[in-house]
Amino acid sequence: MRLGLYIIASIILMVIIGSVVYSIIPTNYSYSYFGFPIDLPIAVWITIPMFILMLASVVHMMFYNTKTFFKFKKWEKATDTLDDALYWSLLNEPKAHKYNVPQLKKTASLLSVSTVKVDGAVDDISERLRGALGLISEIDRGEYVDLKSKKLDRVLSPKNPLVLKNLMNRIEKDENFAEEVLQSKELYDESIFNAALNKFSMTQNFVRARKYIRVFDKKSFFTLLERVTREEDLGFNRAILDEFITALESTLQCSDYLKIATITMKQLSPDENLMLWKEYQDKYSKAEIAYLYLLFDYEMVDKAGEYLEEHDEEDFKRFRALYDLKKEHKKYKITDLMDIRHICDA
Repeated sequence: MRLGLYIIASIILMVIIGSVVYSIIPTNYSYSYFGFPIDLPIAVWITIPMFILMLASVVHMMFYNTKTFFKFKKWEKATDTLDDALYWSLLNEPKAHKYNVPQLKKTASLLSVSTVKVDGAVDDISERLRGALGLISEIDRGEYVDLKSKKLDRVLSPKNPLVLKNLMNRIEKDENFAEEVLQSKELYDESIFNAALNKFSMTQNFVRARKYIRVFDKKSFFTLLERVTREEDLGFNRAILDEFITALESTLQCSDYLKIATITMKQLSPDENLMLWKEYQDKYSKAEIAYLYLLFDYEMVDKAGEYLEEHDEEDFKRFRALYDLKKEHKKYKITDLMDIRHICDA
């Protein structure tokens, strides 16, 4: 019962009882208290205990109402804390929280070291949690979300899975961002940088890539190189190729040089290509087989023989076998004797 309603009902009851008693016994009753006589109508004497009981009841009710109020506030604060803990766990950024309700602390404290994944739709949740779920849903769909506008850019860690996925989405949707990542490699996670480098290699040309040779790796270089065709050279030329090979020399293997040679065959004349690879085989020992391959492919058998004579007889055994067959005027091609994928084992 509400306190105000209880007081009004009690007063009405006292008035009714007092009136009834007074109508029956309208006389007074005198009582001496510490020598002081108190003379009051009997009806008033009847209502005095009722008034005292009402005051005691009011005090009792106020005490427990106050106690219940603070207990409610305590739980209300705890649920707000729980809501905040769920929010950060949903965003893969669990944080430690203090719970002032022991019963809640025993279980909810687990959220400080846990992440929460929601499968399916959820109703009757706070607007804040609904906003977090909406954000997660957008990122999972492949959309890029501006975390700065949601004031989350400074509170979510760089390695947060949502942040990484969001950046991956941006790389896919914004080619310029991929170049931005290449310009500031130290600011991004390695997985983001690798994705940006791959995207850049798949969409840009050698002219723009030249500025980022220092951050290119072998995989991205070949991704870019393999896009070169006779119709679209992507700005590919010998000077740029020299710069890339110089930068990547420590990682390039025989098979890599061979792959490069098959692409330069499409872009350069035989004389230009042979001149280029003669220089490379002088500078890079792992480019020797690529040069030999070109000599045989261009049917320059005599030059191939001269080159073989300059090396030890134990070197290039399969090429020597092919050379001997060629000397007998048999129409063997290099691919008749060796699978191009295994030429480097020759």
